[in-house]
Amino acid sequence: MDPSSEGTKANQLIKKFVISLTTGRILGYVTDINVEVEGNRFFFILKMKLVENLGKGSGMFSSERKMRISPEDIVNVGPDVIILGDGKVPPLREIEKLIKIKEEYEELKEKIKERDILIKSLKSENQALRRRVEELEHEARKLEVMRDDFEHLKEQLVRQEGELEMAREYIKLLEGMRHDIDSIKESFEGFVTADLEKTVRSIIDEELNARGLKKTSFL
Repeated sequence: MDPSSEGTKANQLIKKFVISLTTGRILGYVTDINVEVEGNRFFFILKMKLVENLGKGSGMFSSERKMRISPEDIVNVGPDVIILGDGKVPPLREIEKLIKIKEEYEELKEKIKERDILIKSLKSENQALRRRVEELEHEARKLEVMRDDFEHLKEQLVRQEGELEMAREYIKLLEGMRHDIDSIKESFEGFVTADLEKTVRSIIDEELNARGLKKTSFL
């Protein structure tokens, strides 16, 4: 505790009226002040002149009295008055602090409100994105099935193309065989015709010889 600092504070309280904020009364006019220390705490001993008949327009100073106050009792110190809260009203610094805290609270509450709106909007967007992702996953599964079907169809087409090529080769083979068969057929028909003609001529000649007739030649 710095005694010189407390002495400076004490000097600021001299030659001022003392007003009680809780009772609304003027308690006196400070003419002198002392500082009293008890342990880690200090108190102001105010020497005041009492004021009488102030409300009747004929105020005057009367007897003096001493008043012991703690720094916590002082709400504010102005140019002409000292306002006391008797420990029931916080000092002006505390009031200003509370006002600032309230302002910060209101600002924080507004930010929380804005954040809640943003969170709600983000949740809505997140739900929409989830639905879109589910739709895309469904489309991906369909494409996967289509891809498998395409690969299966491709295999079938390759196999059928191979079978078609084999069929073409088989048809070529059959066409070659048909040509050979036609040649064999023509040869066979020529052979059969010639042989049949020879056989018929032989039978006729034998029949003519048997009858003593001359042989007849075919045209």
